[in-house]
Amino acid sequence: MVNLPLSDAAAPALHALLRDYTEGLHQGDVARLRQAFHPQARLFGEVRGQPYEKSLEEYLAVVAGRASPATLGEAAASRLLALDIRGSIACARLHVPMLGFSYLDFLLLCRTGGRWQITSKLFTDLDPATIA
Repeated sequence: MVNLPLSDAAAPALHALLRDYTEGLHQGDVARLRQAFHPQARLFGEVRGQPYEKSLEEYLAVVAGRASPATLGEAAASRLLALDIRGSIACARLHVPMLGFSYLDFLLLCRTGGRWQITSKLFTDLDPATIA
């Protein structure tokens, strides 16, 4: 993951959270992903042009039921494109190429109970040349 120069004191904790998210995805590590997400998180997007909406538990079941990118021999290639922090909320934009897709993820994050968690994930699959 690319580290962006950020002066906000929350940046190190957010970078650690995003590392847990991207490495959890790459390894198929459901426990690590569960730690990264708020228990009530929702996920929305599209896969192969079809609408996608899941609760966190539904999403984790999908991750648990598929071969991980690491198991399939894919290199970890996620990149942090942008991170906007405003007090106890933040928005991260990531490029997550995996499993034949080139995902663009928008993660909404909130600091609750003293720790950062992903509260919502929006994503789509795009031509890699269009992601910046």
